[in-house]
Parts: sequence; structure tokens; C-alpha cells
Amino acid sequence: MKQFFLFAFVCIGMSASAQNDSSFTINGQFTNVKTGTIYLTLYGNPAGPKRDSAAIQQDGSFSFKGATAEPATAVFTIKGRKEDYLQFYAEAGKMMVNGTGDNLKELTISGSKLNDDNKKYKDFMKPALDAESKFYEIYDQAAKDKNQAKMDSLDEAEDNITNLKRKYAGDFVKANPSSIRSAMAIAENFGYYAEATDVAPLYNALNEKVKNSKSGKNVKAMIDAYQSIAVGQMMPDITQKDTLDHDFSLSSLKGKFVLVDFWASWCGPCRKENPNIVKAYQAYKGKGFDIFGVSYDNEKTRTKWKAAIVSDGLAWNQVSDLKGWQNATSDQFYIKAIPANILLDKQGRIIAKNLFGKKLTDKLAEIMP
Repeated sequence: MKQFFLFAFVCIGMSASAQNDSSFTINGQFTNVKTGTIYLTLYGNPAGPKRDSAAIQQDGSFSFKGATAEPATAVFTIKGRKEDYLQFYAEAGKMMVNGTGDNLKELTISGSKLNDDNKKYKDFMKPALDAESKFYEIYDQAAKDKNQAKMDSLDEAEDNITNLKRKYAGDFVKANPSSIRSAMAIAENFGYYAEATDVAPLYNALNEKVKNSKSGKNVKAMIDAYQSIAVGQMMPDITQKDTLDHDFSLSSLKGKFVLVDFWASWCGPCRKENPNIVKAYQAYKGKGFDIFGVSYDNEKTRTKWKAAIVSDGLAWNQVSDLKGWQNATSDQFYIKAIPANILLDKQGRIIAKNLFGKKLTDKLAEIMP
């Protein structure tokens, strides 16, 4: 199974254009819970999540006040309830939250068009999400049984789930071109392992107000980035520091078939994929194949990055700017999920992308028989 590590809040926490009044009020009313503290966490701020708390009054009421010039992903939690939370969107204006309080996920939100549209989006996506849930039941059982062959055989099914989600997300966008939630839906479902040709028709369906929102501009940036690394394009050069802190450039490997591999030492799916890449490297390095590793590690994980290179046997060129998800290539190529890779021909032209497991060795066998 492919699996990947996704920079989730890039995809689900983007927002609309700034408003003159950025203040918001969230008034809540529980019918059963009438004591304790409820927490509100806002995501999407470059400085990190913002957390606030409010006491639940004896009549079950609570209230939050704050400011967000742009709608932000928000989460309600209560201490001691690890699996019980409500994810919604906080936006300027007055919102109301109602429910028993016994199950936060069952709370209802009123006074917010974005959250109304989010409910519509969930209704559109339900068939795909139900299929995804069943898929993971099968995968989890295979993992529990340590049935690696079964897990590997689910790759095609996983791809089908992704395509199904994209199909229903596209239907929502076309039915709701004036909703900011549509731009968010594009980012959520096409923000990884996609192409500009997948995204452009949905972006073009949005109205001008949504296109000019921050979420809309994010989708346009995605399209531009995907176009820069489309199959058939010359790969832009990458220059970052190697493990000895020396500059090393991708362009220095011209004349070889090169796999540009995006990974990180802390990324479990990346580490699971590494044996497949090592196998491919050992089989084809004598035929003019090389690898250029780009790590999304940061300064805090510098030592772990170097240790992973040794322990996983990654005997090829490795670079990083040690900025984690802020690695220069993340925005440049819109890489929001890892592992990811790009295969280049001897001239540096892109011939394939995101080849995992057997697909990589099959492609190398095709171009280097």
C-alpha cells in the first residue's frame, strides 16, 4: 500500500479573502453538560495554532470571542475526551453552537455560510468516505494479520478510492462555484499526487470572488506549480546543502537517469518505501541511474536525517535546507505529501512522477533494459 504523510492543514485549513471586520463570536449552549471547560483551537496561523478556553456555565452556556481576518480551521475539545472533538470553520461574524454536549461531533453550528457549505460538502463526499472507511477496515485487518502481500495488493484499490473522492469533490465544486468551501475541497483532494490538468477545469469553474480569495489563490498556485513539473517539462534545478553542509545541485547529475526523491527521516511511509528505492538503485546504478534525495527534515532532526541515511542504506546524494515542510521545493513544486518522486531522463526532462514499489522498477526496466 502506498501510504503517505500529508501536510494536512495546508490542505484543509486554507481560507477566504480578508474582511473589514475580522472579529467573531461563538456562543454555545449545551443541554446536558453544565460544568467544566471547553477548548477552542484555531489552525492556519503561520505562528502556530492558537488555543483558547471557556468555562461551561451552570445553564450549559459558553462563549468565545476573537478575530480572524480569514476563515480558519477550528476544533472544539474537552479535556479527557481523546476521540471526541468537533472540527469546523471559524469566520468573522456571530456563530451559534448547540447540542447536548455529550458528543462534540454531534453539535450543530448555525450563523455561518461556510459551515453550512461544509455540511453540503460532507453530504456530497459520503459515498466516497464510506468506501474509504471499508477499504481501511480491510487494510487494517491485513496489517493485524501481518499479511504484507494483501497490503501490497491494495495499491490499486487505494488509487480507486482517491479517484472516487476526487470525482465527488469535483461534483461539489461544479454545483457550488460561489463557495469558498469549493476552493478548499480542491486543495484537500488534489493537493498531492495530482496534475495541473486535473485541477485547472475545477479552478476555472469557480466564480471570480472565490478565485480571488486566499483559498482560490492557493489553488492557482497549485496549478502553476504542477505545470512547472509536468511530464515533458525540463526539471527546474535544485541546489541545497548535503550532509557535509556543501552545496549540491541536481543539475550536476545530467547525463544520467535521475530519481528526485522527496522524503524525511520522521516520515514512516517514506522509511517503508526506502527498501524499494534501494533495490532499484542497486539494480540500475550500473546502467546510468542515480538518485537525488531531498529531505524535509529540519534543524532539530538533522542528526536523525543523517542516521536514517546510514541505517536505510541510502548510498546516493542527499540534500536538505533543513526547514521541514518549509523546504523550498514544497511550495515551488506543491509537494504537500511525502514520499514523492520525479523521474528524469538524461537531459533532465521529466518522464514520470510518484513511482512507488514495483512501479519504479518496472519503469526503470522499460527505459534501461
